[in-house]
Amino acid sequence: MLEAIQIPHQFKPEIIIGIDPDVDESGVGVVYRTSRSVTPMKFSFPNLIDYLTMTRDMNPGKVLVVLEGGWLVRSNWHLGGGYMTMQKAAELGRRTGMNHQTGILIEEMCSHLDIPCTVAKPMRKVWKGKDGKITQAELQKSVGVTNRLPRMNQDQRDACLLAWVYAGLPVKV
Repeated sequence: MLEAIQIPHQFKPEIIIGIDPDVDESGVGVVYRTSRSVTPMKFSFPNLIDYLTMTRDMNPGKVLVVLEGGWLVRSNWHLGGGYMTMQKAAELGRRTGMNHQTGILIEEMCSHLDIPCTVAKPMRKVWKGKDGKITQAELQKSVGVTNRLPRMNQDQRDACLLAWVYAGLPVKV
């Protein structure tokens, strides 16, 4: 079950931008509270900052950025099961650290650009997809959006779900 989320801001933003940070292209999900519509996107770091700035400028006082903060979760990587070599573990750790740093930099840029931003721990994986992640069909059904969602990658689906939950809209699990 998904936990209730408390929005840490005094205002009720109209546009909630969920971001699943990635060093190559971050998954982005934009939720428009009133119309209950979702728009998935993906951006490189510089293009994401341009998009956030443009959205803030076009919608003053109506935007909240919610970052999935994987770096908030303490975890240990173990060599085990026979499939994880030290080289694979090192590469996994390197890529994970790069993604975490991208998220930290997005948060820093939001602060610098005066864009309201909050960092959220990754949501529990309670879905039917690989490793408990949400599938395309589950996202469409669970949020009951008014628009048909295009095909998206896992980062985009996670970002859309994060934005939807932070918008305070109902999720059917």
